[in-house]
Amino acid sequence: MSQVLRNVCDDDDMSAAPQVSVFGEALVDLIVTVGGELDAVCGGAPFNAARALGRLGVETAFIGTISEDRFGNDLFTQLTDAGVNVDHVRRTTAPTTLALVELSDDGSASYRFYVDGTAAREIAGDDAHVDEGWIFTGGLGLVLPPVANYIAQLVLERPPTTLALIDINCRPLVITQPDEYRARLNAVVAAADVIKVSDEDLKYLYPGLDSMRAAHRLLEGGPKAVVVTAGSSPVEILTSKGSTQVAVPHVDIVDTVGAGDTFCAGFVAWWVQRSTHSDVHRETLGDLDLVAAAATAGVHASVIAVGRRGADPPYREELSADLWG
Repeated sequence: MSQVLRNVCDDDDMSAAPQVSVFGEALVDLIVTVGGELDAVCGGAPFNAARALGRLGVETAFIGTISEDRFGNDLFTQLTDAGVNVDHVRRTTAPTTLALVELSDDGSASYRFYVDGTAAREIAGDDAHVDEGWIFTGGLGLVLPPVANYIAQLVLERPPTTLALIDINCRPLVITQPDEYRARLNAVVAAADVIKVSDEDLKYLYPGLDSMRAAHRLLEGGPKAVVVTAGSSPVEILTSKGSTQVAVPHVDIVDTVGAGDTFCAGFVAWWVQRSTHSDVHRETLGDLDLVAAAATAGVHASVIAVGRRGADPPYREELSADLWG
């Protein structure tokens, strides 16, 4: 990792340097409905976020390992169809990682992962280094070593010209070394600029604390902003300047698969849009009004996603132009 020299912006055949570099897993969700039907849908938190960013018109690169099996081919195709740069995707003969997703009557999802010997366990390569723009990661990307150690080190060693959003997205059923996981996560939180976390994540990380006290504990760890999602409840935003909320519109939920990933994509897309018109630097991420505006874009993107089966994020034209200022 000390010799991570090649920049993802350096490839001659890229039409534009990525504004967001997404690190982590691509897998297949096997969605089991209440009625017992089974549907295979491309997924994985970083994969979903990268695909959503591409659909929102953000120059995005996905850095991860994807199987050469049929599921892997589907994953690879969906990234390219969304306009995501895949120059740093590593193909492997290891099978695609699977997640069994069980839906409840209200559309909420619970997950069980099948990861041993699969693509999510393999590092894409040590030639991807980011010098500018945003880094996004989370989910299994921060859980499964050695990939998790590689990604954590990349976040810690990134240059000051980059910004990092971490979607904690805990997967307790896969965390076999909780102390090691917490130590890695604490280091990443301290180095990150924005932390997105759900109320369920906070219950796992800080048992015994209510959601807001737990969120403040995360903020004290070092990031400029902490954004807490809790289903249809308002999104809570915390910075050193105080806290505020963003309402979540009512929607008929089909399922919640990919909702948080789509929220993160909308959030980052807002900042990318802003950076084309004004100066965006680390200190602006502590501005409550700006973070709330970004979270509003994230909420409206995720509201569309939960009205569809599986992780099916919206395109830019499906969202109101008013969201982008």
